[in-house]
Amino acid sequence: MTQRNKPLQIPAQKFIEAEACWNLQQLYADLTAAKQEYATSRKQQLTPLEKTYLRGLLCNYSPSEIAVALHRKCTGIRVDLSRGLYRYIEVLTLQQPKDWKEIPSMLEIYGYKQNSSGETLHSTLINSAQTPQFSIENRTEWGLGVDTSIFYGRTTELANLRQWILQENSRLVAILGMSGIGKTALASKLINMIKDQFECLIWLNLSHAPLLAYTLGNLIECLSDRPLSDLEKLRLVSNYKKNFFQAPLEFSLDSLIASTNAIETTIIAEAIQRLIHCLQKHRCLIILDGWEAVFCTGQLTGNYRKGYEVYGELLKQVGELQHQSCLMLTSCEKPKEIAALEGQNQSVRSFKLGSLGQAAVEIFKNKGLSEEGQYSELIEAYSGNPLALKIVTTTINDMFGGSIANFLRNGPLLGDYSDTLSRQFHRLSGLEIKLLHSIAKEVKPVGCENLYSNIQQDRDSELLKALESLLRRSLIETVQAESETLFALQPAIKKYLMSVARLPKL
Repeated sequence: MTQRNKPLQIPAQKFIEAEACWNLQQLYADLTAAKQEYATSRKQQLTPLEKTYLRGLLCNYSPSEIAVALHRKCTGIRVDLSRGLYRYIEVLTLQQPKDWKEIPSMLEIYGYKQNSSGETLHSTLINSAQTPQFSIENRTEWGLGVDTSIFYGRTTELANLRQWILQENSRLVAILGMSGIGKTALASKLINMIKDQFECLIWLNLSHAPLLAYTLGNLIECLSDRPLSDLEKLRLVSNYKKNFFQAPLEFSLDSLIASTNAIETTIIAEAIQRLIHCLQKHRCLIILDGWEAVFCTGQLTGNYRKGYEVYGELLKQVGELQHQSCLMLTSCEKPKEIAALEGQNQSVRSFKLGSLGQAAVEIFKNKGLSEEGQYSELIEAYSGNPLALKIVTTTINDMFGGSIANFLRNGPLLGDYSDTLSRQFHRLSGLEIKLLHSIAKEVKPVGCENLYSNIQQDRDSELLKALESLLRRSLIETVQAESETLFALQPAIKKYLMSVARLPKL
């Protein structure tokens, strides 16, 4: 018998010290169910070797250290983990582990690590959710924005936002604008100015589109003195228990999200109410950065991804109910809930961030561009977008010897900024893209009648809805004429459309 085919002798009870801190039996059972889901076979069981690997990882042993303990080759163990245990954990948590070091913390979040009393968070979650307690004395900041040690202009914008939040006690504030315009930087600068007026500051990045239950879990954990295991875990675990063995052969994330929302609607509603209670009890500032990630792509703006509709309910509750806190979000797309609630109601406000204006001159000076007479033309060519200007100033230095005039003679070049625009255009519907191309072909701003004719669209509400969606995405601008409203593109977007984007077949 060759060494390769020789049966593996697993040392009895290896890494058994994991039992002292982890609920292994529950974890074995849930990972077995996850393995059956991954393998589309109910006969699959977690093998003794896989249990041994798991215990080793939970004890913070690396694959190479596990290999030494088991007298095996490290490469073989790494292959086993990547093809097996890592995949089962991904099915269980809906998160892909990047390496072995993440496994213990991921499973701890999902409640499999025992607390000091010997109970698991999994078993105590419902009790903690039903008994809210509040104490955020000496609470520190949780989550951080971007570095704003170098910050340009925006004094008027900062003053307006500061007044809304501190003087007018706005409960819900949205900072809106196209990609690269500086929404996150503005929010970071603002909170550094006003954070001392709040008992608690929480910054969450939504770019990875977490389920609302996960977001609520993070918020409530931070605001409560009694830690609450994240609510997404409760949703997933309860769904696995109720529906795992009726699952289809193919694993579908969309269907799982939809089913968990249907099952746990009451839990989410109660969690939102608990969060509101926190915001009523204490003065908190919450920033949700990158809200557009919870919207679906390929449709008009404001439509939530499947299973994410409850984010809209969160905005409604925060905007309508009385509390002393503020939820601020940044987004490339305006949520319809904010559009419906803002206006005379000072509790809900939105701010559309535009050109950096002459403050962009500081970017050029810091980059060593000396042709001051060309500054305004360069700012106009990129609509004062800070990210675009930072990118092109590097191009000007690298390719044109620092000469703005030589750069402009070659026409506005997008460079790496086209990647940013590409990600935003990927979110558009077919009609929106068609409209943008139609506007881009016009020398001057264009009205609805011409757009109907150019794209051969019936005179119905669909075109108007698409135009409104483009406005809410900050991709077009309105120009008031004597008898009608006209629509125009920013120069950089027009350049992108004419030289990079392609009109899809509808």
